[in-house]
Amino acid sequence: MTYFERFHQRLLDKQQDVRARPVTYVAFGDSVTQGCMEYGVIEHEQVYHHFLKQHIVNQYPSTILNVINAGVSGDTAVNSEQRWHRDLVAYNPDLITLAFGVNDCHQGRAGLKPYLKAIDKLIGIISRQTEADLLVLTPSMMMSRDNLHIHPQDRGVLPRFTETAESGYLQMYVDELRMYLDKEKIPYFDVYEMWEQMKQAGKDVHERLANGINHPDRAFHAELGEQLYKYLSDD
Repeated sequence: MTYFERFHQRLLDKQQDVRARPVTYVAFGDSVTQGCMEYGVIEHEQVYHHFLKQHIVNQYPSTILNVINAGVSGDTAVNSEQRWHRDLVAYNPDLITLAFGVNDCHQGRAGLKPYLKAIDKLIGIISRQTEADLLVLTPSMMMSRDNLHIHPQDRGVLPRFTETAESGYLQMYVDELRMYLDKEKIPYFDVYEMWEQMKQAGKDVHERLANGINHPDRAFHAELGEQLYKYLSDD
């Protein structure tokens, strides 16, 4: 192991010594991380970081792993700065996942540079002010057309999402994030690629969006949790 060796060592230490400090994982992001599903529904258990925890504690059954859900609906990488210390640094975490982009991309081309700048600044703070292992997640895919899963109360946002989809802004943000992370040699799991593979297989991605807009369904969260576990374990 290279990137996540410290995290696994902390899990092992806690398993071998009950008096060792509990292991802490902070999932930092937007509504997907928060667990938002259908309109007005927040899922507390069938969300990717909870599934990841279940896989980890199955591997380390005698350890203690605390997961902090630091997802905030509607948040962006830029706007999240006001809570970087409160929701990340203050927990002295052992593992952090960062997941932003589905809201940032609505800013279009003008928001791309601030988005990448905020991601870079946040990663720098994590590196300097914590000992946490870090894993960045690319954004999930969002709607590209109207569909039956969209709640009537959500229909007011359709023009904004349709414009973003037609302009290809989310793809642009994903591509730029990938290039930045590759250049800086920062470990990341490509969530967006999971959706691309679904499309290539001829599947309608709208059937996997709980709210028909930008919230992956529970089955996707389960699959993502399993894939994240494999990524952290196989490194």
